[in-house]
Amino acid sequence: MREKVVQLLVLAIVVGLIYFSIGFYSNKLSVAFTYFAGAISVFVVFSLLLFDSRGTNSKIAWIAIVLVFPLAGAVVFAVFGRDPRRRMLPKRVLVETAKFVTTMRHLGKEWDISEQLSEAKNIRHMTGFEALAGNKVDVLTNGDETFPAILDAIRHAEHHIHIQFYIFRTDDISTQIRDALIERAQANVHVRFLYDGLGSSGLSRSFLAPLLKAGVEVHAFDSIVSPWLTRTANLRNHRKIVVVDGHTGFTGGLNVGEEYRSNTPDFKIWRDTHVRLEGPAVRQLQEAFITDWIHATSAKTSLLDELKEPFRFEGYFPSKVHEADQMVQTVYGGPYSEERDVRDAMMEMIQSAKKSIWITSPYFVPDDEALAAVRVAARSGKDVRVIVPGKGDRSVSFYGTNSYFQDLLSAGVKVFAYRNDSFTHAKVLLIDNVHAIVGTANFDVRSFRLNHELMTFLYNRTPAVEKLEIDFLNDLAESVPVSRERFEHRSFLKRVGESLARLLSPIL
Repeated sequence: MREKVVQLLVLAIVVGLIYFSIGFYSNKLSVAFTYFAGAISVFVVFSLLLFDSRGTNSKIAWIAIVLVFPLAGAVVFAVFGRDPRRRMLPKRVLVETAKFVTTMRHLGKEWDISEQLSEAKNIRHMTGFEALAGNKVDVLTNGDETFPAILDAIRHAEHHIHIQFYIFRTDDISTQIRDALIERAQANVHVRFLYDGLGSSGLSRSFLAPLLKAGVEVHAFDSIVSPWLTRTANLRNHRKIVVVDGHTGFTGGLNVGEEYRSNTPDFKIWRDTHVRLEGPAVRQLQEAFITDWIHATSAKTSLLDELKEPFRFEGYFPSKVHEADQMVQTVYGGPYSEERDVRDAMMEMIQSAKKSIWITSPYFVPDDEALAAVRVAARSGKDVRVIVPGKGDRSVSFYGTNSYFQDLLSAGVKVFAYRNDSFTHAKVLLIDNVHAIVGTANFDVRSFRLNHELMTFLYNRTPAVEKLEIDFLNDLAESVPVSRERFEHRSFLKRVGESLARLLSPIL
């Protein structure tokens, strides 16, 4: 709690000093100074946006904000609006990451399959991530299936545990997982704990102290109490990864907190989806974690030395792993990537659909290309269904999602609102009820452009895909269809809220 207060105070002091300076000088030098400062702010922001690589809609949204609120808008842009690909990462981080990823790409070829599906081949060609055979995949529905599975894996760890979450709270389930990590660390298992500096900003020193005392390595990914606040505040690590001994991995939509067990008063049911992987595909989760660990530690980590030794490397990437019959392809990416690999891989699957596309997402705020792909699929006669929350956990995102209903419904997309006393947080796509995508990315601009995300692609109609289909149909039974007639008769205030949210959607 103390860290969170400090973070808020730092941000408040910075903003306060800016406004105090503006007010002081404007009183001393005349109102003209305010107009002059505002004009300079607008000019600077416009100049930055002119040479920016972001989409046109995002630029328009920022221009609108800065024109309406010149000084305040410039401050907000400085903190939240800068192009992530202009950030200069430390050279050591870039070099070590490149070395590691090159090694992993070469290693992945050992599992390359000569006759892969065209979708998997296309995604490999775009992103460099191989589709790996020989995996066992279990779909974990909601917290009551996910957390016991994660705890069981942790308690049986023998070599190492790598754990990473966007949100890690300090409540009962968080304490259970923390204490399980401590027990394994005391048994000489190497434990590394990574959390997002904003999403888990509520983590206190008192909560983390027992981990550190037990020898667990703990790091925050881009802390918001940092001199580089304006470079990182809006660029969050949204991944959820657990890797145990290199052969068992978990990823999906759940963070760690009681709300993910439906144990808070806000929602009766917190609907979510996670997956457990066993087999070669765990290597890709491990790769994602280690690249984030290199970033978070500024490449000053003993892990790099361990990976240079064949025996220790084998401990993190075992060659003999559990083998089954499922093909899995994991794609990860983030704001510093040259291409939008996660988004593009998802679009490739959508465009490959022959019969149906079923989407569940808590935040449906797509960019123009993603929206067009969904609309074209529906207009061409494919069965396109989208499940979104009937009640949001964030007002702006909820209204932003609703603002796209008209575009979806007019193209023939079937939109469903999940029960309004509960919340769906699952991030799942089903393609022709044969292939599926599960992971951390929402179907929104933030996940496509600003967050570090990870999605797992499941091919062929395996038991895991069948389970996802059953869950989707169950969710559908708990949802209400959104009709064009009912939607068009919504209140004036809702229309205004949606219009404002739609304007801001490119920067949500």
